[in-house]
Amino acid sequence: MSKTSSTNNSVIQPQSSPSDQSLSVHPSNVIEPSVAKRICFYKSGDPQFNGIKMVVNSRSFRSFDALLDNLSKKVPLPFGVRNITTPRGVHNINNLEDLEDGKSYICSQQKKIKPINLEVARRKPLPWQISRPISARRKAVQLTRESKGSMFQRGSTMRLSTPKKLLVFRNGNAKIWCRVVLDKKNTQNFEAFLDHISELMQYSVLKLYTTDGRKVSNLQGLILCSGAVVAAGREPFKAGNYDPR
Repeated sequence: MSKTSSTNNSVIQPQSSPSDQSLSVHPSNVIEPSVAKRICFYKSGDPQFNGIKMVVNSRSFRSFDALLDNLSKKVPLPFGVRNITTPRGVHNINNLEDLEDGKSYICSQQKKIKPINLEVARRKPLPWQISRPISARRKAVQLTRESKGSMFQRGSTMRLSTPKKLLVFRNGNAKIWCRVVLDKKNTQNFEAFLDHISELMQYSVLKLYTTDGRKVSNLQGLILCSGAVVAAGREPFKAGNYDPR
């Protein structure tokens, strides 16, 4: 009797590896980058205003009101910036999205604006082209400086026409003084005049000052002085009651 061997065929289910398993992908929130707009803002009715260049995006300004507040600090308007329009005032800007990159806009404190010529406003004047009104006080100071400069300018050719009496005080001691008569002989050379004063004052005179402390460095200043000078050596000027009267 033949035995028939029965073979038990077992079905093996294939196991999938982790790499074969399909992964479920969840959509992520994609943040769009903030677009930066380069804008130039001008002042209503003022072509001399050079304009404010700014970079506007949602990061620097959270709202349109924040932009207005920032512009109010930079554009000189009595009540601040309350309105932004296109250069000719045709369209009002009400939110940040209305601004276009590279464009120019007008700032005003009211809805009605005064258009300006942007070509003129964009021309920034050079420093020496800016004229400022000179006040009376400033003009007087300039005239005083010019007169002082001309009085003590080196290289002068002024000559003494008539003799002039001059009081010479010792620096720091108004009680010591001498009287000198300036004439054509002793005003030929400034260094020679200093030597002459040194002999009269009995000490080395190297510098002369006016009674208010301005240095007299040449014959012109000596001739134009008020009638009294202070003789000093190497020491600086010392204030005192140098009254020629």
